[in-house]
Amino acid sequence: MSRLTSKTERKAIKVLANTLRFFDDTNLLFVSAEDAQKAREAENILRSIIQNNGYSARYQKGKGTKILKDKKSKYYANELF
Repeated sequence: MSRLTSKTERKAIKVLANTLRFFDDTNLLFVSAEDAQKAREAENILRSIIQNNGYSARYQKGKGTKILKDKKSKYYANELF
């Protein structure tokens, strides 16, 4: 049973990010169209959880999964300079 809080901790984000690398391997397997769609939905949901908490996930073979904190820009999108 999980404990619900107002903020998702970094360890939980890391666990979710670790699962994303397994979705890439399903492209080589025979999967029905319905199952492939549901798997893609699950992957998108996990990615959105990670991104909504201000992180991005990267996997490199041999180095594992890294989660990086997204940097906030000092400038507004509408500023030219």
